[in-house]
Amino acid sequence: MTAVHDVVTVLESAGYVALPKPLTIAGAEFEFDAVVRGARHSHDLVLIATDQVPRQRLLRRVSGLARSLDIEASRRPVSIVLLGEIAPPDRIELERYARVLLINSADPSVPEIEDAIGVLLPLRLPEAELMHGGDPLNDVLGVLGPSRVSADHISLIKAAADGPEAVRESLRRYVNDGAGWSDTEVAND
Repeated sequence: MTAVHDVVTVLESAGYVALPKPLTIAGAEFEFDAVVRGARHSHDLVLIATDQVPRQRLLRRVSGLARSLDIEASRRPVSIVLLGEIAPPDRIELERYARVLLINSADPSVPEIEDAIGVLLPLRLPEAELMHGGDPLNDVLGVLGPSRVSADHISLIKAAADGPEAVRESLRRYVNDGAGWSDTEVAND
């Protein structure tokens, strides 16, 4: 049961809340190894089960839970994290009621758990400074080099600070100037 505890710990650290056992929905009780629900970024109801539960019993529990959630008009998506092996026909049957996330090991490491249930976890984006080494606009100027930076480059780089629409407008003016077009002319195409 350490693996179940590890899965719950990973989910709790991502903002999920562990629910008491047995899970009660619409007056019916459902027994799973553990159940958590999303609280902040996710609304998923996540069931955690091991390969110790006979697959037909697990299928009946999941299908009954799905029907109970329908009766309650719940909009929570259901995911099931399975620890251990599962036959392809059993997985297909379970996928009728829930998203199935497999952890093929009975004793997975935390990175294996995080990899298997990654769709339930919030994205961790690297800081811009780690990715770009500082201010991206200064990096562009550094790559161009002082001898190759023109007034047009500087105009586009300054527009980047104001967002994509400003860059489009600056680039449109640059192309129009290069082609000899003015804003008042209408194309005859």
